[in-house]
Amino acid sequence: MKRFKYQALITPRPPEGGHAALPGPPCRMVVRARHHETGLSRLFPALVSTSEETQPGHEILASLVVTGDGATDWLAPGDDFTLWREGPAGNGVITRRLFV
Repeated sequence: MKRFKYQALITPRPPEGGHAALPGPPCRMVVRARHHETGLSRLFPALVSTSEETQPGHEILASLVVTGDGATDWLAPGDDFTLWREGPAGNGVITRRLFV
């Protein structure tokens, strides 16, 4: 499986059931991407890292390391996505792809 790194703006959702949306930097989550042409969605495992304290409803800058063949077909600058961790944890938009 290939890994791809992105920068994104994320808006965390309020915690449900006592679980923080983003429990700490870094954390494992799932990215639900929607294909911009077909409208279909696909799930990708991801490692999400932030340098800021997360607060529900406030945008934060984060980096995503996404694992999965074909991720570049589903995630590109300007594409939106949903983060999942025991349920929906936030929404985001890809700002750029990072090459390392």
